[in-house]
Amino acid sequence: VDNDALPTHNITPLPTAMTAAAFLGIAWYLSVEVSVRLLSRATRSSLYFWSCLACSWGIITHAVLIVLLDFKIWESYGAIVLIHLTWWTYVVSQSVVLYSRLNLVLQRLETGRYVLYMILVNSVVFGLGTVVLGMVARHPSMVANLGRANLIWDRIELAAFFLQETLISLLYIRSTAQHLHNVALLGTNARTTRRLLRHLIGVNVFIILLDCSLIGLCYAGFFFLQGYYKAAVYAVKLRTEFTILNQLRSSLPGSSEHESA
Repeated sequence: VDNDALPTHNITPLPTAMTAAAFLGIAWYLSVEVSVRLLSRATRSSLYFWSCLACSWGIITHAVLIVLLDFKIWESYGAIVLIHLTWWTYVVSQSVVLYSRLNLVLQRLETGRYVLYMILVNSVVFGLGTVVLGMVARHPSMVANLGRANLIWDRIELAAFFLQETLISLLYIRSTAQHLHNVALLGTNARTTRRLLRHLIGVNVFIILLDCSLIGLCYAGFFFLQGYYKAAVYAVKLRTEFTILNQLRSSLPGSSEHESA
């Protein structure tokens, strides 16, 4: 096959386009799976349900939109606006998913309130700030003036959300480790609960490593792949969190199966 004849040739090399397609497939598959599981099994009155649903559909629609824009199917300014709005939806919702189950392992409720304040501040300053700057900077009349500033801010925003999600993951790890040393908190099936809590620690370490890889890709200058990889990373994080947090909700003392997904 002649690469010059392919519609992606004028946009990006074929290997890069194929890599982006792989990330796209991962993001779509995992997000759709989470959505189906949520709608078929979850209690629909909880913050956890709505944050998971917003995150999964934010990833799905964001990935569709960047494909339409990058492959010149929909090049209007409206596509850029929707890309930024769907990005904000899934990035902020991801942190809310973690927050909504944090009370299961926290021993001090005040800590949870501080986490919520951090999420709210970041969602406004680095979330809505990125949306507004991105929409203004990508307007045809402003690209020359604000394009470089937007790229710099994008790296700052990525670092801010990386720090936020890393802090939440470290809080999970610390609180989970405390549970492992407190027999009273483990319930009647202590052995199973210990195994689950160790799994929770492993999942949060895995999430931190995924975020590190995303930071590395962004700062290495792979702008085209960054959007697709970010969607895939957030989909993987959502799917792993969805599984382990539901298991945690069902296993700890005082939990209810009815509230689990």
